[in-house]
Amino acid sequence: MIAIMAKMTARRKDLMGRTERTVFITGCSSGIGLASAMRFAARGYRVIATARQVEALHDLESVAIRNNWSLRISACDVASEDSVASSIDFAHQGFGPVHILVNNAGYGLIGPVELVPLSEARRQLEVNTLAPIRLAQFVIPDMRAAGWGRIINVSSIAGRISIPFGGWYSASKFALESLSAALRLELEPYGIKTIAIEPGPVRTRFIENTQLAPTETDLRPEYGALYHAYQMRRASNRSFEISAETVAGVIVHAAETRRPKPRYVLTLPARAGVLAMRFLSDRMMERAIRMFYGLGRWQRAAQSEFP
Repeated sequence: MIAIMAKMTARRKDLMGRTERTVFITGCSSGIGLASAMRFAARGYRVIATARQVEALHDLESVAIRNNWSLRISACDVASEDSVASSIDFAHQGFGPVHILVNNAGYGLIGPVELVPLSEARRQLEVNTLAPIRLAQFVIPDMRAAGWGRIINVSSIAGRISIPFGGWYSASKFALESLSAALRLELEPYGIKTIAIEPGPVRTRFIENTQLAPTETDLRPEYGALYHAYQMRRASNRSFEISAETVAGVIVHAAETRRPKPRYVLTLPARAGVLAMRFLSDRMMERAIRMFYGLGRWQRAAQSEFP
């Protein structure tokens, strides 16, 4: 048994290389980003934990000091190229090249596609889609020089299945999925793996931080009943949530395993949705989504009221 454990330890050291690895993580103020930063640091990685407001990371910094972790905090507004450049420079000065990038920062924008202002839609795409690619562009040269790297994009099952009133959020994640696939093909020859993490419901502050555009009071009458039904079902779906720590464990596994999957689908609803996509026609799939979100009877009422 001791010999087997020694071999496993040697394999892990060989996988991580003979030098320490540096991990750059966005969105570490809470939830998946915070759990990932703590898990990587506890396993001996050098971690740059970032958030838009650095004050939100002071508790994490205190935990790192108490545990003697190689973890540093940095402000990083992923929507600002100057802020990203400054944070990456901070990582280089503190720990050297970045070997693992975890693109976790993001938010949800909820509202009918018809009514969401395009200015809000642009910001959704900027934060959820363009920002992860901007960060990747900064650190890919580090990974290529090392001959090894991981780009881990925290996507969503909404990046494969569009959801009502979440069209712009789904669009941002669909685009991230596509770009992740392109990066996977382009960077594989250099030893760089690109992985998409596709959670369903997770116990984080994601729902509380969701932005409504327009607000519920500004919705047109055409959407009132539909939106109410959607919100009721959305709240009930929280019974399927998994912990942020569970997702963080998958992220660390994707960083360490020699052959990571292109995608990791997490939670029962997400897996059920992917399975349904394989066997249902587009029309049947959309009918199932309407039923899942409780929109069927409200849709019939809306059609009769607004022919």
